[in-house]
Amino acid sequence: MARSSRDTFSGEFENIAFLFDSSRKISLDLKFPVDTSYPPSTTVEQIPPYVPLEASVRARCRQIWVPLTAWITSFIATILYSLFIYRVLIVSNPKIGSWIVDASEANLLLSIFSQLYAMLLLFMLQGLLDAMRWTLASRADEGGTSASNFFQLSPGTNWYSVCRLIYNSGFRNSWGLLRLALPFVGLAFGSLLKFQNTFEYHFVSGEPTIDVFAGTLIPDITTLSSIPTSYMAAFFDTWAQQLNNFPRYAKTWSLDSCTGECSSMFLPGGMEIARRVGPFLNKTILNGGTFENVEAISIESAPGLALRFDPLDEDFEFDIEKECKAYISMGDGMQMCLRQMNESIAAGWRACPTLHTIMKTCKTIEYWGTDPLKTKTLMTVYRQNATTIYSRDSLAIQQITKTSEPRISLVSASDTRAIWDHIFTPRNKSGDLDYQSINVTLHRLAWKYRTYFEWFPDDDAPVEQLQNFLAVPMQFGVTAMQYTNYTMVTPEDKRDFTREMVTTATGGKSIQKFVGQTWTSWTFITAGIFVVLSSGAAFWWIITRGNVVPNPSGVIEIDFASKLVGTARQSRKELNPESDIERYRDMVRDSSQRMDTDSASLFKAFKSWRVEIEGTEKMEQKELQDGYPSLLKFSAARDQLNGDKS
Repeated sequence: MARSSRDTFSGEFENIAFLFDSSRKISLDLKFPVDTSYPPSTTVEQIPPYVPLEASVRARCRQIWVPLTAWITSFIATILYSLFIYRVLIVSNPKIGSWIVDASEANLLLSIFSQLYAMLLLFMLQGLLDAMRWTLASRADEGGTSASNFFQLSPGTNWYSVCRLIYNSGFRNSWGLLRLALPFVGLAFGSLLKFQNTFEYHFVSGEPTIDVFAGTLIPDITTLSSIPTSYMAAFFDTWAQQLNNFPRYAKTWSLDSCTGECSSMFLPGGMEIARRVGPFLNKTILNGGTFENVEAISIESAPGLALRFDPLDEDFEFDIEKECKAYISMGDGMQMCLRQMNESIAAGWRACPTLHTIMKTCKTIEYWGTDPLKTKTLMTVYRQNATTIYSRDSLAIQQITKTSEPRISLVSASDTRAIWDHIFTPRNKSGDLDYQSINVTLHRLAWKYRTYFEWFPDDDAPVEQLQNFLAVPMQFGVTAMQYTNYTMVTPEDKRDFTREMVTTATGGKSIQKFVGQTWTSWTFITAGIFVVLSSGAAFWWIITRGNVVPNPSGVIEIDFASKLVGTARQSRKELNPESDIERYRDMVRDSSQRMDTDSASLFKAFKSWRVEIEGTEKMEQKELQDGYPSLLKFSAARDQLNGDKS
């Protein structure tokens, strides 16, 4: 006896009230029972209104309004967040209006916003994939889509099942790879802006601003004759031990191709060397309390020197007779060598060994100064302008920002030798103080060299000491000019500073700002824009097709069951034995019989099944008038079905 479609529908499902009863338990054999209070009817008023094929775009958008709303939100978020990243990370200006975003705030905001933004895109893309699978199934000209792809894109299919579906399809149906990759790509995308980040100081200008002489220059040896030997020796004795690590004068610098054993530092001059613009240079910019109530001072685009030190090859040797000179004091001595190498200079030195100091034979250079030197380096100097932020309290360098590209400058080996001779060779007018200064300086340099070279041979201290020694005249060449200016020991035409050292010093405060890699910022912005635009194009393709996703309820199991042919078409007098719900039962029954309900059999069976949305173009005229929705069909080859159809 034939059964009506209403009877079939009623016998297959239980009461839908389980949605509202949290204490209700659901059997695996999910059925909705007959609602006896509501007799079967085929009147038009009880059937959902028919949505014609030529429905407006607005009506179609309502069918996928949740992911579409997520896309609109993502579009707005992409614009706003991209502007924030551009301002804070790319332009590197933490001041947004009156709000100054310091390092800790920027770090927190970027962490939160990036993850939220990635989660929003992930939610939108998951909704897009769900809508996409229904749209692919609605392609009548291609017979829908494969069941494997259809269930791979379902949000109700777990990751393991997606992998099995891909594997059993021979990787021909691999849309699920996109769904599997989304969470991992989202995690990496949300963390991209935190890659290789640093904190730097940022200057917030205030009051006052004054004109100053500031920066460093290649030393002018014409001032040597005006400076006492004791002064020169004191500077070299003090700063040869620590200059490249002293925060008031030097900072580690980055130069192109300077990697590995190469090292570089930048000498911006220092707050103590900067002077007010005027006829005499004996007043620092701190004189008179001008910057007494500020936290930091910024000196704008002053000339500086970038020093690069490269190791010399092991087989590099100086000509001991022509390029080296020994400086001997009371019971001690140093041998120093120089060679001009294009614009750079190669330098090396060694101290009189401990044994010879005990035997007091340091004066005989042939005993200890004929072997090739072990301590040597190559120094190259670049001119480069930079803006430097100094702490008002400690006078330490907080931040250096280059304002020009480095230009190589000639460092003369003969000028360097003249400076060394002035320090370590007494002159006719040298007094006791000069002799004492020479002896002390030589002994301290030699003692430190011997200590590390003889007792700690693996330490690089002798090379670092040599590098500091070479850098001292670069740092304090301006100091020598200042000395000859305010003591007026040189002619008047030699007292003025070069105009390139004239700049401004401004008081204010400094904060730490969050600094990221420029490429990561642009990559993040570009990727976000690409995802939003490409997903927008996919949404437009979906909503402009003739058959879109039916209105979802948000419950996957209900949505799927309600779209099966034979459950949604309740007005038919009989259920066709070849209907799609029967075919779906056949597919599941066939799969479960193969391997005792092992899910693998189901995945294998999907290879021969296709899923199709039956649109209005395949419905009868009566069904069009009654307003039936789009329906889900399963189709397969007859030889694939082994189950009992009786």
